[in-house]
Amino acid sequence: MARKSAVKKTPAIKRKPVTSRKKQTSTSNFWMSVLKKTVVSFLVLLLLGFGGWKVWNSDAVQMRYVYMWEYQQDIITYSKKNNVDPFLVAAIIKNESRYDHKAKSPVGAIGLMQIMPETGQWIANQMDLKDYKTEDLFTSRTNIRMGCWYVGELYHEFQGNMALVMMAYNAGRGQTAAWMEQHNWDYNFNQPEKIPYPETREYVQRVLNDRDRYYLLYKDKVKK
Repeated sequence: MARKSAVKKTPAIKRKPVTSRKKQTSTSNFWMSVLKKTVVSFLVLLLLGFGGWKVWNSDAVQMRYVYMWEYQQDIITYSKKNNVDPFLVAAIIKNESRYDHKAKSPVGAIGLMQIMPETGQWIANQMDLKDYKTEDLFTSRTNIRMGCWYVGELYHEFQGNMALVMMAYNAGRGQTAAWMEQHNWDYNFNQPEKIPYPETREYVQRVLNDRDRYYLLYKDKVKK
């Protein structure tokens, strides 16, 4: 009886699945699309940001929202009368009260230029203001008139040096004179960063910076 020859089976070879070119191309296109959208979005945001920065720093916007100047004519009138810089007075009011004539500080300073009641009474006596009351400091014109007179006094005492004038306006005349003697400062002092008291140092730097901004924005626009 003839035997059937045994058939030797060849074991199956396991092959790694082959990724189709179509699938690879699709994946590549997807990431390229994502990259393009990301770049475009970034450029759009960059342009919007730059455009927004340009708009925010435009003269019109800065004058409307940052360097506002209400009571301009009163400031110019009383600044001129007392031989002081109207742009400095505008900067003082911006930093002291943000042009709120009803402003009152926790320590009791009143009105646009934040005049203390005792200082206000002394100013009123010096100016020979009849029937003066502390409440008058809430009246914008009165506050500006008295504040400009006081700044004029500081101008005279500190020889027109704006840094020293602002130092005295914030920290007091006596303290400013003491610092001048202690640190050997003269009337040419022009380094506000050396003021030893942080609050006064920052105040003086802000006001002087704002004074320069007011000048640049309004020098050709102020009412004469």
